[in-house]
Amino acid sequence: MRPLASLLIACALLALAAPLVDAQSDAFLLALVRDDGVMLPVAAHDRGRWRMPWPGPAKEAVVPIRLEDCPRAWWGLPAAPREWTLLTPGESPRQVTVDRPTWVPSFCQQQVVLHSRTATRPVLRDAEGGRPPTYGVAIAGPGTVTLPRPVPTDDPEARVLLDGLQQAFNREERLMLAEDYFAVYQPSIDAEQRDRMPVQARSIHAGPGRTGGPTYYVELMRHYPRRMPEHLQWCDEVTYMAGWVRQRQDDSLDLTLVTRAVTSCLLETMQRSEPLAIVHTARGPVWMLELYRPDSQVLGMFLAPTDEFPEPVLIRDLGRCEPGQRPRRGAPTTDTEVP
Repeated sequence: MRPLASLLIACALLALAAPLVDAQSDAFLLALVRDDGVMLPVAAHDRGRWRMPWPGPAKEAVVPIRLEDCPRAWWGLPAAPREWTLLTPGESPRQVTVDRPTWVPSFCQQQVVLHSRTATRPVLRDAEGGRPPTYGVAIAGPGTVTLPRPVPTDDPEARVLLDGLQQAFNREERLMLAEDYFAVYQPSIDAEQRDRMPVQARSIHAGPGRTGGPTYYVELMRHYPRRMPEHLQWCDEVTYMAGWVRQRQDDSLDLTLVTRAVTSCLLETMQRSEPLAIVHTARGPVWMLELYRPDSQVLGMFLAPTDEFPEPVLIRDLGRCEPGQRPRRGAPTTDTEVP
């Protein structure tokens, strides 16, 4: 697999090289939407090119007073959009209006954002450390966006999928242990026993692909008894994988992985991932992924895969803490509390 750090640098250079749009373009802009009405523009698309013109997190955010004061280069559009279309799971798309720019804490940094009273939810969830809950995706412009379909992990569709993935999971796990962990990690169960143990799904989302047949984005786990240290034996060791399920020409299932690692039952060392939206482009469906750890968060845009390698078109840093820092608590959660 390609390291995400290298993908981040490559995608950032491509984004910086892209020109400003003109008034005749069919450009659109995507934003993540939080419970408290905060909207973070994350990616712009214009004539086949992806960019991230909106400023990223910084030590101290510089916030324009009015929407009209934001530099044109921030938008990737001919003008600052006030009207957006909000997509949320289980609801029909609806129009929301942006009120003003502001800033919010983003882990140990500050992030310039937009705020919309009409996008604020009546029930607000607590932030998970430095990661406030995202409940929707908004679009300004003529692009086409759909949401991935959640598949309950106890649904018959999920059970059929997991049965078909057993062989692919076994192969990826053997490769991982041989290539990455053999010198420092000794599994408590031998390979043949591991191959027979069940694979569990933490989450499953279905959506369009480029290879025909159904495409899924999955978080997969397999648990093993922990041998040491003794005081942590209550918490199993876990093989964790996240990525797409592809159907091969012989109808067997294969995996295109974004993450593959050994961790604990708490998953505290993992970069987990969740699909937020799917953008329909001339090249094919582009999946928007949120990739997050306790100390950082990244947004990745990936073409639906056709082989074992992920195809990123944009990767954007959403906030992080350096070693020894702790995420800022008390992020704004209501309209009146936003700075």
